[in-house]
Amino acid sequence: MEPAAPYGQEAERPRHWVVAGGLATSALTLLGVHWLAANTDFHVMGWYLNYVIPAGALIAGIVAGSGYGIVSWWKSVKITRELLWLVVALLLGAYFAARYVEFRQLELQHEDGTAVDFVSYLDWAARSFAWTQKDGSPGEPLGLWGYAFNLLELAGFAAGGLVIPGALRGHPYCEGCQLYLRRKSLGLLPAGVVARKVKKRDDTGRAAYEAERAEAWARGQALLAELVGSVSAGRAADATRLLELHAGRQKEYAKLERRIELRLATCRACRTGHLEAAALQGLGDKAQKTPLGQWNVEAGFVADFLRGF
Repeated sequence: MEPAAPYGQEAERPRHWVVAGGLATSALTLLGVHWLAANTDFHVMGWYLNYVIPAGALIAGIVAGSGYGIVSWWKSVKITRELLWLVVALLLGAYFAARYVEFRQLELQHEDGTAVDFVSYLDWAARSFAWTQKDGSPGEPLGLWGYAFNLLELAGFAAGGLVIPGALRGHPYCEGCQLYLRRKSLGLLPAGVVARKVKKRDDTGRAAYEAERAEAWARGQALLAELVGSVSAGRAADATRLLELHAGRQKEYAKLERRIELRLATCRACRTGHLEAAALQGLGDKAQKTPLGQWNVEAGFVADFLRGF
């Protein structure tokens, strides 16, 4: 039985449910991969992009490792570095366990009738690696080079398995309550101008454009400083008023070449959290995000702010 946590500090949540969830999705994923290989012509782990990117193994790894992330979020278990290493070890173990099941089903024997051992099977499978030709026929075995692609397959599976739990590791977490924080988007603040092209030889036009951009960025920083001042002082009404002034122009701000993204991360138990700000540069999929900082907020501010926003 775990000792009771001190007042205001919850006991660290057990990880066995996370491990169980990850092992379940790993087993189901590898079972599906095996079924496809046995009943169709599609070998998931052998699907490569440009002959070097183990796309199939990456996708299989993402699905296999999803259980670790899903259960971590569901049970509010913090993803630590140690837990990530455990996930890697379990993914590698699941991979070789699946290969062992595959090996046992083949019931391979040497010419003299003795059984083929697992290590010899892995060596044979690696050396037998071959690309499928355009007409669907198998190509020439790669020999020792097959080991390189087997390692790529293994690395792709493990890397894919870390995608979801690794992303969750970067999510804010309340250490006291042992809960993941909930993020609420507060919108955008203007910090740039509408992007336009300036001729290379137009030095005057380029200088004027850069001056406009610098002035817009300074105004954006001033707005952020005003908001942070209200947040730090616990003035929820002032913070709400500032955001409401810009709420109706969000579509316009989204078209600016630079803007400031705001989010409030709060704990559903103790109601504390922090304000997050990041600069967005560029438009669409090419937009780059640069964190500008985060500022702690007290429970009283959160309650008043969310009531009015």
